[in-house]
Amino acid sequence: MKKLLLILPIFLLAFVNVNVNKKNIYPGEEVIFTIEATGNDIKFPQIKDIEGFPVQGTAVTQNITILNGNMQKSISKSYIFFPTKSVTIPSFKVEIDSKTYKTSPIKITVTKPKQTKNSDFKLELSANKTKAYIGEPVIFKIRFYQKQDTSPQSIEIQKPNFTDFFTKQISKKEFLKDGYSITEYSFLLIPQKAGEHKIGPILAKVGYLSQETPFNDPFFNIVTSSLKYTNIFSNQVDINISSIPQNSVFGDFKAEFIADKTTANANEPVKVTLKIKGCGDIYDLPDFKLNIQDATIYENTPKIKTYIKNGKLCGTYTKEFTIIADKDVRIPPVEFKTFNGKTQTVKTNRLLIHIINSNKPVHKQQVTKIEEKIIYKTKTNYVLTFLVFIIGIIIGVLITYVIQHKPFIHDENDIIKKIKKADEKELFNLLLEYSYDSRIEEILKELEENIYSGKNNKINKKEIIKIIKKIKK
Repeated sequence: MKKLLLILPIFLLAFVNVNVNKKNIYPGEEVIFTIEATGNDIKFPQIKDIEGFPVQGTAVTQNITILNGNMQKSISKSYIFFPTKSVTIPSFKVEIDSKTYKTSPIKITVTKPKQTKNSDFKLELSANKTKAYIGEPVIFKIRFYQKQDTSPQSIEIQKPNFTDFFTKQISKKEFLKDGYSITEYSFLLIPQKAGEHKIGPILAKVGYLSQETPFNDPFFNIVTSSLKYTNIFSNQVDINISSIPQNSVFGDFKAEFIADKTTANANEPVKVTLKIKGCGDIYDLPDFKLNIQDATIYENTPKIKTYIKNGKLCGTYTKEFTIIADKDVRIPPVEFKTFNGKTQTVKTNRLLIHIINSNKPVHKQQVTKIEEKIIYKTKTNYVLTFLVFIIGIIIGVLITYVIQHKPFIHDENDIIKKIKKADEKELFNLLLEYSYDSRIEEILKELEENIYSGKNNKINKKEIIKIIKKIKK
């Protein structure tokens, strides 16, 4: 009797698992969690952040196993993020061979550290004020102290979390004091939200080169080098931010209008500049507009220049307007509210631009007087009289047509000659009469940018002449 040997194929089972490098950390330390999945067709989830802390990087490793002719993949995908408070890595769905598997959630506990006491290194945070208003600038400093006789190979300093502050680094300097080499970073913080804000602690990682023998057996004379890090934690700074009245800007400012001329010809461009100077939250100033009837207004984007003076943010806000009108222009004051312990109203001066030669030239229609001579005869020739009457009407119509159209033909040729010879400013003034046409209006904007903003837009006079001829038809 023959025996049959039945060999059954062995299949590897699909599974998914997750693990982390550490569950208890200090604020800002890295957490690496790894999702492992085994199967043939594996689809990992898209993970961008963990409770608002962004994933800073990923890494993938893969192993392939073939058993009894069956191939199966094992893939590990790692994610790194830097939480500053306790979080829970949630359960994720992983699709393996058209089936969905779930990972287990993992809690990460963040412990608030105390400032490190180390004789060689020190990390210190400070602010020039711990109470401020929304929009009131605060100078924040990070100082790293290093003993002069130390020589670490690497120093990595974590940047503080400046949530709810407009932030700008303003300086970095190095100096010696009391046997320490000090690196100081200064930041300008402008609070955007009222409340108690806690900044820090932050972490500095100091790396020293360490030499190790990977094998205990002296037969292997191999030495490897790697960096080993010491963690240095800073103190915490608390800043209490108070609100300010609505529709106000923190600081002290002065504002004025400046015109390049106060008397101009009709339709001659006038440049008006709004200039605001002072110290405070200059970035919060609005984009001011001019609302003037019966005038064409072109405006530039505001320009802001800042500097630090006595721990304050100071600077200038400049916005330029180009005004074109055919009668007097009255520019009312621009005003806004400021707050620096009390509310004040800042108001510019008024401006009056006097326009001369405001009457537009009018083509006078020439009138030709036709005198009729009536000849009395003893016998009236009614046919001849009728013919003379009809011919007179025809001649009158022709004369009227020529008189009406000749000035326009002359004007058309005249404007074309002027366009050909004109520089950009003269061309700008010539085209203002036709600004109702969208094509001409676009050319006027390009000319205005060339004249007042130093741009180099290409102006095609041949194309302008074509447009004017079409308008004149």
